[in-house]
Amino acid sequence: MIESNKHFPKIAASHWLLVLCGCLLLFGSPTAYGQKSKTQLEREKKQNLKKIAEASRILKETASEKQASMGQLTALTQQISSRAERINVITREIRNLEGESSELSQIATAMEKDIANLQKEYAAMVYATSKANNSYAKLAYLFSADTFNKLVMRFKYLQQYTEARKTQVKQIQTIRDILQKQRGKLDQKKQEKDLLLQAQIHENTALLALKTRQSAVIEELSAREKELEEELAESKKAVARVDKLVADLVEEERRARLAENNSANNAGAVAMSSSFAGNKSRLIWPVETGFISSKFGEQPHPVLKGIKINNHGVGIQTSKGQEVRAVYDGEIMTVATIPGLNKLVAVQHGDYTTVYAKLGKVVVKTGQKIKARQVLGEVYTDKEGTTELQFQIWRNQEKLDPQVWLADK
Repeated sequence: MIESNKHFPKIAASHWLLVLCGCLLLFGSPTAYGQKSKTQLEREKKQNLKKIAEASRILKETASEKQASMGQLTALTQQISSRAERINVITREIRNLEGESSELSQIATAMEKDIANLQKEYAAMVYATSKANNSYAKLAYLFSADTFNKLVMRFKYLQQYTEARKTQVKQIQTIRDILQKQRGKLDQKKQEKDLLLQAQIHENTALLALKTRQSAVIEELSAREKELEEELAESKKAVARVDKLVADLVEEERRARLAENNSANNAGAVAMSSSFAGNKSRLIWPVETGFISSKFGEQPHPVLKGIKINNHGVGIQTSKGQEVRAVYDGEIMTVATIPGLNKLVAVQHGDYTTVYAKLGKVVVKTGQKIKARQVLGEVYTDKEGTTELQFQIWRNQEKLDPQVWLADK
């Protein structure tokens, strides 16, 4: 170790501080690890805004009718769900910003302490230099060494000491510059948080208004309980007709294959089945815009208490005039009219069948080969202003949950 005396104190080296400054300059904010999460939240916000816009447009169409309807209720419910999701995303963004701000604040505090320490060290160096700032003191310090080696070491120390004084000022200024940038980032985070808090208040206000409106619609529909029960009974009959139609078609196709015993046709059906199955969770939506208005399986009736609805597919509520598209390559099995569900198209994909019901217009024919995204027709809009497609997926005689097969929007 290089010795020192009372005139020339030992040089302090803040190595870890220099490393920290280097890291800050090289990598930027220490919260950069959260960038991926921030990007994900931004993506979720965009998707959520799209959902809100779609539901708002559909709600506007259903609300144009004076009387409350089930379509209006499902559109309101979707709006409420989308708004709640948006509030959740904003809350997570605020939490992330608070974490980043806390880290930036901690770093700023640590750097302020380091600047104070460096200034204290520098003041000590200036004081020591002022007391020994003459040639005689330096020579006395050098030649008071009792050996030649110590004299050389003291000479080197004086050189290092002089250099340290020069660099100390630069170190202080460098850290001050970095501290200023950190404070700027901290101010930016505070501004971002303020904007998010304002957005959160706005969304909560909008959510409360939607819930109030939803309650009013439910109350109005509840007053028409008998009418709703009759509609539900008719719907069950329509679903039963679809079930029989599709089941008969699938069985007829199975028997035809057995009777034909054509290896080439059978191989083609197997290949098509495998290809369709390989696209699970990646199938395009049968309509360009819209949302799941009724889920697969047994669900509680949104108005009638204690009543369950058994849905064999999914309802997709959409905008008036929306075209219906084939979700995959296939062949038209049938085009039919079902009382209560209007027009229907069934498409075969090997062992799989997709069913599109509640169509107002159909532009394909039985036996026609079709491609994915090819237009099959147009969704029907009822007298209440509701435009809803009934979509089903079958594997032979088994009904599958279409939501599991469709790609994320």
